Amino acid sequence: MVIRGRVGLRTAASERLIEQVRDGALDAAFLGVQPGYRPQGVNDRQLAHGEHVAVVAPDHPLAGEREVGLPRLAEEVFVDFAAGTAARAQSDDAFTAAGLRREVAFEAGVELMARLIRLGLGIALLPSAFAAGLHGLRCVPVVDGPVRVERLIWSRFTPSPAAAAFLALLDVPEADGQALSGT
Repeated sequence: MVIRGRVGLRTAASERLIEQVRDGALDAAFLGVQPGYRPQGVNDRQLAHGEHVAVVAPDHPLAGEREVGLPRLAEEVFVDFAAGTAARAQSDDAFTAAGLRREVAFEAGVELMARLIRLGLGIALLPSAFAAGLHGLRCVPVVDGPVRVERLIWSRFTPSPAAAAFLALLDVPEADGQALSGT
């Protein structure tokens, strides 16, 4: 069976992707959010759950450590996502819960973030599965660090044939052409 249609890829903050799926501008999206977060107005399913790691330059003093705690990380300068985003909240909330403050000197997207870390201008906390793909950087496990949940969201509207085929690949159940809410 050949499905006609197009599948596209966009990157944006989770909040913006939820809005676009809710409004029908996108059929589906992947989110990285905090545990317990459930987006409103869309169908959703948890796909994965993982811990953050400290991402440092190869010559950074933490690069050779087996693990590091939040108190030690609080001494460092950070590169992070924009304040107010779900991606940033994961790290902010972990430091707040530990009663610690940290300095975020640079707010950037992932590509610029990795470049700033390579230059030794700061470190970051990123999901371990994602951070492993950043070449030329070291990942150090974090004791009691942030946790991230990957969620698939999809429109409550009838999906396009291409979106329906994509959702079927991810084992999202459908009935009468309408995707059902996942867990």
